[in-house]
Amino acid sequence: MYGIDRKRYLWVILSALLQGLLLGQYAVTRSGPFLALPLPLLTVLPFAFWLAQEHWGRRLKRFLGGLTLVLSTFCAYRLWSLYPPDGMFLSMPSQSMDLLRICMAAFLLLPFFQCRIATWSWHVPYSDVFFQLCRNVFLLFQAAIMTVVFWALLLTASLLFDIVGLAFVPGILFHPLVAAPLTSLTVALSITLALKHPGIDSLGRWILSILAWLLPPFSALSFVFIACLPYSGLKTLWSTGQASSLMLLLQLGTILLANAAWLDGTLSPFSNRAVGTLAKVSLLCLPAYTALCLYSLGLRIQQYGLSVDRIHAAFLVVVTGIWGLGYAGAVLLRQWPSAIGRINIASVLILSVLVVAMNSPLLDPYRLAANNQVDRLLGGQIAPADFDYLYLRFSLGRYGKYALIRLREAAHPRADAIRRRIEAAMRVDPLAHWRDVRSGTVPESQRRDILHNAAVYPAGRRLSPELVERLIRLWEGDDGVLRSLHRSSDAVFVFEDVLTEGENGGEALLIIQTGAGLVLEVASGEPHVAGFFQGDFSPEGLSSRDVSVAEPQFRDVTIRGDRYRILPWPGSQTVR
Repeated sequence: MYGIDRKRYLWVILSALLQGLLLGQYAVTRSGPFLALPLPLLTVLPFAFWLAQEHWGRRLKRFLGGLTLVLSTFCAYRLWSLYPPDGMFLSMPSQSMDLLRICMAAFLLLPFFQCRIATWSWHVPYSDVFFQLCRNVFLLFQAAIMTVVFWALLLTASLLFDIVGLAFVPGILFHPLVAAPLTSLTVALSITLALKHPGIDSLGRWILSILAWLLPPFSALSFVFIACLPYSGLKTLWSTGQASSLMLLLQLGTILLANAAWLDGTLSPFSNRAVGTLAKVSLLCLPAYTALCLYSLGLRIQQYGLSVDRIHAAFLVVVTGIWGLGYAGAVLLRQWPSAIGRINIASVLILSVLVVAMNSPLLDPYRLAANNQVDRLLGGQIAPADFDYLYLRFSLGRYGKYALIRLREAAHPRADAIRRRIEAAMRVDPLAHWRDVRSGTVPESQRRDILHNAAVYPAGRRLSPELVERLIRLWEGDDGVLRSLHRSSDAVFVFEDVLTEGENGGEALLIIQTGAGLVLEVASGEPHVAGFFQGDFSPEGLSSRDVSVAEPQFRDVTIRGDRYRILPWPGSQTVR
């Protein structure tokens, strides 16, 4: 078929079917050590084979054998670190970034090895490596398009089967053990057939030339964004809650478009000097994005300590920051674009070293997070009542268990309270815990702990046992304020008469959380939710003197027995 070697063609089909069957089995089971060991092998190894299959021979087999050994080592270590002595295995979402790191490093290193296999030499021009990378991107892109088209056709066919009374056919086609092998086979064959098409390289260059002209307008947007920050302030930026993600996307977009524009650094795509200068402006903005991301991340780490997610975020910031500093430095030193190859190679090598270190005890995110959280507790940066012991037990694997043992044996002024909470965390049922995690709720034992240790005003007031039980029952419902509480410092409870005389009257409990508050009427025999409020506020440092009652600006209106709340007109002056 199209000149494809039959033996190679057979291996492509077998590898695709094996990958699909194992991934389908994962989708069915979603439990056990099966999750940790094969996933990098099932993703990286087959794709590396499919993309490099045109170099079929002994060299490719040696490369795939070495890649299998490296990936197996990473997977074996992760299996050991995430499978603690009590046999409580982590859920898969916590390992997604591990997989992403490995895939990122493997994809960027693959062109080096493809050129090495083709020439049997490490002295390969950067242009060959770059265009091999671009070729891999386009192969995967067209494979994705073919897969979407294939499943669109299958979806259409399933609708036709439903019409003629063969409803069982779609059920078979969309079962994971059937759908996954079909998807893998479609991707593998799409790549294999595209490799034989003579126009794949010219198509890739044409797409790169189009992407290059997206850089100047993108540069203008980046410059305007940076220039507006001194006027808008960082508070406006942080209030979005997506500032770091946005700036990371801006950096990645700039890096990708810069490579699309200048390719291997031998030619300038912009004949107009002004346009070329504007394109370089975005490169000079990259260090500013990195600094803002580091500042934002540093604030979160200072406030809450290290976590696996924050370490992964730091990894992305550092990697993009290295690229950004290299590009900006090359522009300032008038070495752009000739230095783009050296910068890219150095950045990929640094990324690879970081990936290896983060998949070993050296920079293991789970080990770093566990040690940092323990140090914060023992150092007095967090109270024993606010510490998340369940995070150590269920989210940090073996290192989390070691951290709990360390805490149990450590000297601390409140060592007894710490040990009691550790024992309570060890009694939590693992299945119930993961059920609560998937539903977004806090375990009941942790809810009670939060309520018993939260700040209550006026001074001397306490939450009665009846009120605690009511709040716990409300927690089980779909209340957004309570569901967002994960530690006792997340909210402040204030007893205040805020209800008008015509609406039940009596005292109310304000549950003030960052950005939202819940009003609970507690004067009657059975407390109930009376309302909620939203705004730009935080419970941090709040006291009873900061909360007061204000009369409403407008009274309500009743029309034919229906009650309506009058709100201030947006253009009018509001009362604060």
